[in-house]
Amino acid sequence: MTDATATTTVPAVQVRDRATWAELFFDLVLAFGVGQIAHLLAGHATWPVLGQCLLVLVPLWWAWVDVVMAMNAVHETSLQRVFLMLTALAVYGMAVAAPQALDNREQALLYAGSYLALRLLIGEAIRRECALYTIHPYRAGLAFALVLFGAATLPAPWREVCWAVAVIAELAAPVLLSGHLRRLAFGVNHLPERFGLFIIIALGENIFSVGAGVAKGPLDPVSLTALVLAFLIGCALWWLYFHLVASAVAHALRTHPTPAIVVRDVLSYGHLVLVAGLLLVSVGAVRTVHDPLRVPHSGTAGLLPVGAALILLTFCYTRRRMFGAASATRFYCGLVLLAAAAVAPLLPALAVLASTALLLLLVNAVEHWLISSGRSVPLVLRSRAFGTT
Repeated sequence: MTDATATTTVPAVQVRDRATWAELFFDLVLAFGVGQIAHLLAGHATWPVLGQCLLVLVPLWWAWVDVVMAMNAVHETSLQRVFLMLTALAVYGMAVAAPQALDNREQALLYAGSYLALRLLIGEAIRRECALYTIHPYRAGLAFALVLFGAATLPAPWREVCWAVAVIAELAAPVLLSGHLRRLAFGVNHLPERFGLFIIIALGENIFSVGAGVAKGPLDPVSLTALVLAFLIGCALWWLYFHLVASAVAHALRTHPTPAIVVRDVLSYGHLVLVAGLLLVSVGAVRTVHDPLRVPHSGTAGLLPVGAALILLTFCYTRRRMFGAASATRFYCGLVLLAAAAVAPLLPALAVLASTALLLLLVNAVEHWLISSGRSVPLVLRSRAFGTT
């Protein structure tokens, strides 16, 4: 697909400029699901459990994206509010079952059955309200939901294998259906706000989890120091996203030669990775605050810096997809955080928390100094052509 074709065939609509209260309620239900998964990982921080968490996180996220895309190009009515409440109920069922969906047959049926109901609701909304405005892979999503539901009764490990295949295929569907993206309609004001609101809800869940963990234990100086450092990490991540990224996404939707790339690669894929990174940061911070002076001697000790690195490197990826180059400050800081994760098993958890906070604050300070002094942030990973799907 050429840039010229994309520019003339993509309908950029602005029917809904702001998020509605019903949409925010729907977001809170999804946040509960992400919190459920975070609590599972915090209690059993192993790489196999992390894989299981991602397996149940992806359908939750993908369904949320499809609901957002289905609703962003229509005016809110009472019927739309009822639709959002019903989809929120389906997401609620998925969230309740998510921690045990891969280990328990009844929970697997609840998770997969709720997802199937959600897909049927999304399909009906597209057919009735958005058929002329929105094209996204609903038929593929329904097929994947049927696979999840059909495999829910299988014993382990066959359930995990079937679900993994279905989830990977669903993730690949927007890439395989790229030819339809030029017909995608989107709200250039509404979409950045919707995704940004969920990021801030995820940051709030992080702060809540860390604070609740400290409240249950002794308030000694070491724990309070860890609490402050974890809070500073949340502040730094907020600044990294909302100081530059949020406005950049809105600008890219208006100016990119192929705006559908922003919808697919930056909002759908990129923000999924951001949510996964925030999940790792939350789990790492909670475990550190619980026992700040422990030296874990395990690979999962690096969850916190890995999550922070994943967020920074995702910012590099999304900026490159939007504008053809990545920020050098975030790219190199991400690499340093990965190096910190490699040595994290040998260090006290508090030292890993402090180094992560320091690096995130440093990259914010450097970028603020560069921009406030009229300089440009150095760029890396330049791309000559970034306007095609």
